[in-house]
Amino acid sequence: MDKPNLSFPKLTRNEQSVLKRIIEHSKIPDVEIAKKMGLSQQAIFKIRHKLERVGIISGYMPIIDFKKIGVETLVVIGIKFTNFIWEKYSEEQISERIQQMSQVIIAYRIPESRISHLLVMGFKNIEEKDRYLMRMQSKYSKEIEIVYVYPFSVDRIIKTSHIGLLDSIINQNKTISNEFFIDNYR
Repeated sequence: MDKPNLSFPKLTRNEQSVLKRIIEHSKIPDVEIAKKMGLSQQAIFKIRHKLERVGIISGYMPIIDFKKIGVETLVVIGIKFTNFIWEKYSEEQISERIQQMSQVIIAYRIPESRISHLLVMGFKNIEEKDRYLMRMQSKYSKEIEIVYVYPFSVDRIIKTSHIGLLDSIINQNKTISNEFFIDNYR
């Protein structure tokens, strides 16, 4: 008998459906999923537990309305740590320090020559963002090179869902379009 591949587990249709519902509404109760799917609450509990156990679900995050908590400006920033930092700190230490930065919402390690990290950061407003980046430039010029900065208003967020990507992965028979959406209007 083959052992299940825990790094990429095969999901049943019910498991896929439960996962989609959890992604769409992370706080949805098992009883509500059970009613919609025509399954028992215990069956949904077992599916949710399996999704957590194999690591497909590793937590439940709320979707934050940034504006309502006083964050009006987001910034996508590409930085490159200089050799000074790489000689002083390990990869893990750098990652730990980035995780502790309160303004960082999402951080990625980028293995390319132009940048070493891509950060999405939040600020109260454009002035706070400017002060932060100017201080970074002047105080840490020996350690960090700011390669690019793309600021935008939280009012410009269009999508914050993984459901489409998940759907294309789960339904492997569904082909992923090689075209950008504009081709649909030609």
